[in-house]
Amino acid sequence: MGAIYNNKDKFSYSLLRDYHSLLELRLLELANARFVWKGKNSFSFNRCFLMLEGGGRMINHTANQEYELRPGYAYFIPPKVELSYDFQPGISLLSLHFQLYILPGVDVFDGETRCQELTLDPDRLKEFACVMAKSPDWDAFCRFESLIWKLLSGIREPDSKRLEKLTSLHEKYGKVLQYIHNNISADMGVEEIAREAGVKRDTFSRHFSNDFEVPLKTFIMNELVAISERYLLHSELPVREIASELKFSSEFYFSTFFKRLKGVSPTQFRAMRRKI
Repeated sequence: MGAIYNNKDKFSYSLLRDYHSLLELRLLELANARFVWKGKNSFSFNRCFLMLEGGGRMINHTANQEYELRPGYAYFIPPKVELSYDFQPGISLLSLHFQLYILPGVDVFDGETRCQELTLDPDRLKEFACVMAKSPDWDAFCRFESLIWKLLSGIREPDSKRLEKLTSLHEKYGKVLQYIHNNISADMGVEEIAREAGVKRDTFSRHFSNDFEVPLKTFIMNELVAISERYLLHSELPVREIASELKFSSEFYFSTFFKRLKGVSPTQFRAMRRKI
């Protein structure tokens, strides 16, 4: 991270230790994709496409970027950006869906709007494909974890000041953020979170908004949307069971909530599961 050196240019092992202790890489999906598709989507997690063969086009509407997808390159997409794709016949790529948390529910790349194109070493790309084709044993796991971190090291560093600030907030908010992350549901509210933190509602809500630059209610809603996406894309649960799991009073209210925030129904969103 860019802030690992202090003002005297002395290496700060404590900050490196803090980053290492806090960062959590969570892989949501790995896939070898081979299909022709044209459309638009947006997801709450990070994505990375490792191009093997063929080509296509990708447009980032959020930051007004356009890419020709080329074999031998990787394309990193941060959370929540609006993308359009045009995958041409013969395209083949490895697709990674992941989250990289610095605090529970707070992704390192939250707020990033620009995609990135990375040159891949051919041998490393072959190793990715080889490890993904293996049975998921201990050796494959360790090799793949190493490959993921090598890939992430090539991505442009997020705002180092933001990461330092978030790291400093761990002691104050770590437990309550973990509580939100572990127990998020439709009936969770600001009052419950403030009670868990042992602070008056208005006081906690004000401090949270100042520290994270987002209202607590919005943070809770974003977490609820994110877990809804994960259920829809990475599980086989019927929509009505997802609604029940997340404590919505009915499938109708879950669908209404989801469509209001994502612009499509849960069923329509789930149809994107192969539209990487």
